[in-house]
Amino acid sequence: MSFSELFVSKGWKKFMGFIYGWGAAIVMVGALFKIEHLPGATIMLTVGLLTEALIFFLSAFEPPHVEYDWGLVYPELDGIEENLNVLDKKAAISSKKSALEKFDAMIENAEITPELFEKLGHGLQNLNNTAEKLQDVSDATVATNNYVANFEKASEKVSSFADAYGSSAERLKVEADKLARTYEKSASVVGDSGEQLASTYNKLIENMNKELEMSTSGGKTYNEQLSIMNKNLTALNAVYELQLQGTNQQIEATKAMYTGLDEILDNMKQSAEDTRKYREEISKLSHNLAAMNTIYGNMLSAMNFKAD
Repeated sequence: MSFSELFVSKGWKKFMGFIYGWGAAIVMVGALFKIEHLPGATIMLTVGLLTEALIFFLSAFEPPHVEYDWGLVYPELDGIEENLNVLDKKAAISSKKSALEKFDAMIENAEITPELFEKLGHGLQNLNNTAEKLQDVSDATVATNNYVANFEKASEKVSSFADAYGSSAERLKVEADKLARTYEKSASVVGDSGEQLASTYNKLIENMNKELEMSTSGGKTYNEQLSIMNKNLTALNAVYELQLQGTNQQIEATKAMYTGLDEILDNMKQSAEDTRKYREEISKLSHNLAAMNTIYGNMLSAMNFKAD
């Protein structure tokens, strides 16, 4: 059997049917593996494309489809295609004419005049103007929404400012309490130092009196006692200097506390000034909103008037 006989045989046609079905299944499975990125997708896609190439190669050997001239078997069918083409052309021409005639009749029955077309043009122009006004209204709506969002943010800022103001007042109270306690301690230390100094001077006077009484007993003991008294005075001066240094340190600490308190009060004053300015800006913002609402109402009134 030659190749030409094999390609037109029934067995070959049946075999090609299996090839088409099985090959299409393999190609689809390979595409599925590649799309889903499954393991072995590259191999499956390669196998599918090679199978499709093999199918195209085998299909090239199939004989072309034979177009039989049935007019030889059935003479009445001879020239039927030409007659059908002529009838189709006539039907198309008649349908075009009938469609134009129907359209003209519809125009006449509807009494469509040039004035009606002019009114239609004016109506379309009014519709265009209304659409432009609607665009303006949408812009105003966007601006109103932005204003509402800004107003909400401003309310949040006021709340946070109130919280910060409360926190500052609480810290001010705590610092004032600390300052009062420090001042009390400083006053107590200064009082104790004064009492100790007075007690030391009293003791010194008593010792001096005793030394004077003892000095009358003899000149030798007088010089010795005078030397001891000088030493005691030197020690007393040293103690007094230490007391003065401690008192000065307490005074400096008190001054520093007062300086911090003044700074806190200045900050509170500045916060109050900022609050006043913020209230003024909120008042201006409310005034602008009222003006915007007035403009928005006038636009709606104008649109309603145009619509009427």
